[in-house]
Amino acid sequence: MPRFLHTADWQIGRQYARFEQDDGLALAEARFIAVETLAALAADEQVDAVLVAGDIFDAQTLSERTLHRTFQALSAYSGPWLMLPGNHDAALAESVWTRAARIGAIPANVHLLASPEPFILAGISTAILPAPLTQRQTYQDLTAWFDRAETPEHCLRLGLAHGSVTGQLAESVDSPNPIAAERATSAQLDYLALGDWHGCKQIDARTWYSGTPEADRFRNNAAGYALLVTLDAPG
Repeated sequence: MPRFLHTADWQIGRQYARFEQDDGLALAEARFIAVETLAALAADEQVDAVLVAGDIFDAQTLSERTLHRTFQALSAYSGPWLMLPGNHDAALAESVWTRAARIGAIPANVHLLASPEPFILAGISTAILPAPLTQRQTYQDLTAWFDRAETPEHCLRLGLAHGSVTGQLAESVDSPNPIAAERATSAQLDYLALGDWHGCKQIDARTWYSGTPEADRFRNNAAGYALLVTLDAPG
């Protein structure tokens, strides 16, 4: 029974211009501490992988120190971290990800899923279907290819996406980066791990937003959650 930790929207590198400098530094440090807490949880729960559904970083232009500090915060969990580019850290030709790779900040157990193709975790017979953003906003459903994706027989099928499930969220966030509400069913997914909505929210039996360590402008939105997901078998 594979187990996963599902998290999203860390927004590392967010600026706190409205606060005094010392307070802003403390708030920024708290985000690293939250990631360290997630890594310790993943280790304690002995999960098979951590799914990070986008917006690991808040911006494309961050200091080298911030990049190194982010990946150092993962060290308590030595298993695979599967990271998806979101709208704040989209997989541009030159991006926060290419810079992190260039300076050698990304550990070997961190896998950036920057291409729409299955990523196979052979040891636990699981196929991850990612929908990475390659620009900040798109009006196409980047999860549509999940329906056609071929994966090895008897593999679990997990989707990983970042955006707004159509008709399920507040109207003000219901247009950019759309995701079909029935995607888990149409693509025969065992689980669809979502990010972008800064709160813990169930869409259907197999589709969840994990929430984020900090709600930011999404008030009264079930902040501070991550999800432990156990899947018995395909289907």
